[in-house]
Amino acid sequence: MPAKTGLHGERPFSFDKISDDIVTQNKTLKQIAVVGGGLSGVTTAYFLARAGFEVAVLERRANVAEEATFGNSGLLAPCVVQPLVLPGIARTALSNLFKNDPPILVKSGFHPARWRWVRKSRREYQDYFSLNKQRLTRLSAYGQMLTQYIQDQYALEQENSQGLLHLFRQQADADRCAAIEDSLRQFELPRLNLKGQDAIRQVEPAFQSATPIAGALYYPKDAAGNCVLFVKQLRAIAQSLGVQFHFSQSVKAIRPELGGRVSIDVAGENGSDSSPLTVDGVVLAAGMQNMSLLKPLGMSLPLCPIQSYNAMAAVKNLDEAPNTTLFDETYKVAIARVGNRIRVSGLLGFLPRTDQPHAKAISSLLKVANDYYPNAANFNTASFWSSTFALQPNGMPLVGGTTHGNIFINTGYGAHGWSTAVGSAKLLADAMAGREPEIDSDGLLLPTATS
Repeated sequence: MPAKTGLHGERPFSFDKISDDIVTQNKTLKQIAVVGGGLSGVTTAYFLARAGFEVAVLERRANVAEEATFGNSGLLAPCVVQPLVLPGIARTALSNLFKNDPPILVKSGFHPARWRWVRKSRREYQDYFSLNKQRLTRLSAYGQMLTQYIQDQYALEQENSQGLLHLFRQQADADRCAAIEDSLRQFELPRLNLKGQDAIRQVEPAFQSATPIAGALYYPKDAAGNCVLFVKQLRAIAQSLGVQFHFSQSVKAIRPELGGRVSIDVAGENGSDSSPLTVDGVVLAAGMQNMSLLKPLGMSLPLCPIQSYNAMAAVKNLDEAPNTTLFDETYKVAIARVGNRIRVSGLLGFLPRTDQPHAKAISSLLKVANDYYPNAANFNTASFWSSTFALQPNGMPLVGGTTHGNIFINTGYGAHGWSTAVGSAKLLADAMAGREPEIDSDGLLLPTATS
């Protein structure tokens, strides 16, 4: 890979010839448009450019990483990754109605489409959770390796912290520690079973919790970092490879054409229509927007919009601030040091989309932060925000081809999906280029992606 380069200026709506030092094996797909400038879209564009494609990214915001990616927890954590399936959400929803700091937020009332999705999620948990967790562990380990390679190769600025504490509040969850260790042993991922808070403080001296802990695992190779910073730097690298980024461009429709090409209708910042862009293929990496783009083509996606919540606070006491990342199993919340700040992120909200967190979400984030690091920061004065991401009932990413051979999809990672998104982007780019995947892609790519 080339050395780190600076940011190129924006270019007009056309494809310029990029260097052909990398030759793709796919002679049909040459010019690719990627819809979405978040983590999925930018990493896909980067790997496609490395595979020899000419790539343009269409993003409706003014910069990359301004929607779901802005709420990413920053975890690079194969050991803790798991499908976000919610088998007991109906029961949880009822019990949470009377809690000020619930682990899951659900809007009251009956919503048929949502509860159909929940029933599917429960079945997926019963039938495929263990298998899909293994698949995600494999994918996440691959993505973490790729991310670290990119960061090192291009000398990227990093705000990474090494090591992750996986804490279990409830005994039922702690009873799964042995099974988790067995699963990680298959992938040769190191882990330590920590007995009691003294053992926890051996790996994280800043841990000061009065909250009862039923169990704890420590993963020394897991990490956390600044996902938004990574995506912004990767944008510059992608541009140096010839990728064109077009911001404030909202895709209104995609239309397959005779001859195997795809026409894309685009509106600019002021709502005026631009000339349609015609390409050989399209990758949809725009979260829930993918559904509205595919619906006119007779394709539906099993996606549900889920809210995730975030807090960022300045470090107050360095000696009591975390040096390793913490993941709370009950709340699905991660606490990570990001330079001189502490990020608290996670939770799941089945609520209408909004940029402002629900009051109970703020209470839950504050509870988790103060339970473990009460003196590290003044969390009550933190900045809070929420993000929306698309989720399948099985909690797995949705990546690969569609019934239209030159329309592809890459979405469904959730708040903790940095490493899985990077791994999936590489798998998709290799499949589109006609290359064999570098890891076992069973269950990680839609069948039509490699056919």
